[in-house]
Amino acid sequence: MKPTVWVLLLAGLLGPGAPALADETTATIAIEKMTCATCPLTVRIAMKRVDGVIDAKVDFDRKIATVTFDDSRTTVEKIAEASTNVGFPATPNGA
Repeated sequence: MKPTVWVLLLAGLLGPGAPALADETTATIAIEKMTCATCPLTVRIAMKRVDGVIDAKVDFDRKIATVTFDDSRTTVEKIAEASTNVGFPATPNGA
């Protein structure tokens, strides 16, 4: 098949009823009260359990988390709340 046919076929399959691709957002969140090497693990697990979180990296030395998430399913505030709920108060940077 010619490339044009593939494009038309794909467009027909996806069409107007196809789900929109979600926007990924990356945010930095300040984390308090991390005192040992296992604290970042606890924070990361709590954040990754939030529906819509794609990835969470927690930096113990800098006391921050960098989180990538689907902004159509969650917010940076909900992700920060997950950390706060497990004992590590969190504040989105810029908030």
